[in-house]
Amino acid sequence: MVSGNEQDIRKVVKSLKANRFESVFVVGNKAEAVKKVLELIPENASVGTGGSMTVNQTGLRDILIERGNIKPFVPGQINGNSRPPVPDVFLTSSNAVTLDGKLVNIDATGNRVAQQIWGPGRVILIIGQNKIAADEADALERVQQVSSPFHGMTMGIDAPCAKDGKCHDCKSEGRICNITTVIRKKPRTTDLCIVLVAEDLGLGWDPSWPADRIETIKQNYTHQWQTEVSRFRRPK
Repeated sequence: MVSGNEQDIRKVVKSLKANRFESVFVVGNKAEAVKKVLELIPENASVGTGGSMTVNQTGLRDILIERGNIKPFVPGQINGNSRPPVPDVFLTSSNAVTLDGKLVNIDATGNRVAQQIWGPGRVILIIGQNKIAADEADALERVQQVSSPFHGMTMGIDAPCAKDGKCHDCKSEGRICNITTVIRKKPRTTDLCIVLVAEDLGLGWDPSWPADRIETIKQNYTHQWQTEVSRFRRPK
């Protein structure tokens, strides 16, 4: 069983470097992750996050807004057809990283995965230990059957998974699993940095883990989502 322990993290680092991901950093907690990420972002660079809950859990979004790297979001400013400019730095997470060094993601719109591959001058991924999976199949199983349904339930989307917490491979308009990407080797011209955190961050777990650990991950994610909804609610 992959638990995201120190041994698992060492395997991931070795595999990522073998897959040409040269800029891989390991930190002990989210405070250290914040310090490392701020070192990787030029002071005057524009930064996008793609709405990453992992990034928001670290507090980095607020720090970067205060520093001037991120322009504060105004409710109603961007609609579904808007195409915001490509940032100098794209800061986000990955749904999963495997022991053999692959980055696995499932997305609804594609903005988050597209910019991991091409566009920004630098991409920084913050990945919590709970997102380490055994291999590509395990990663896809976790994201499809665990992360995406729980995310759907938290958001209250109009899809079957939001009702019973199970993936139905549905055809509904509200489906959030539209795009799947597996980055097996570092994209040739993308400056991609990975910060692995020895702490549970964001959404992801193995169903075989202790119930209290899973519940803590769920509670932290739900709390962050509720904070986002409250903060960016459209004014009446």
